[in-house]
Amino acid sequence: MTYPKGYSGGGRTSKGGSSDEVEHMIGRRVEKMTPVFIIGFILCWAATAGGVYVGVTVYPWAYPLPSGLYALSVLTVIEALGFFFIMKISKEKLGYA
Repeated sequence: MTYPKGYSGGGRTSKGGSSDEVEHMIGRRVEKMTPVFIIGFILCWAATAGGVYVGVTVYPWAYPLPSGLYALSVLTVIEALGFFFIMKISKEKLGYA
């Protein structure tokens, strides 16, 4: 692995770097960002629910309650699947670490 200047392995001749060097180079590791993903999912769902609420209350002729509830349930499933895949990918082990 090629590192930018200042991130070398300290005289090592091996090609791979340690996990600490990679973390130092790229910043916070994605495995440690679970709270950010959870908060992001909650905010995404709240925005969806808020949009449905506004559509049902402000524009009831164009967005009746049954349609709004259906949209909220479908979008909740889509967001939950996205959250599931984000968590799955973020917990995968890397080949070089």
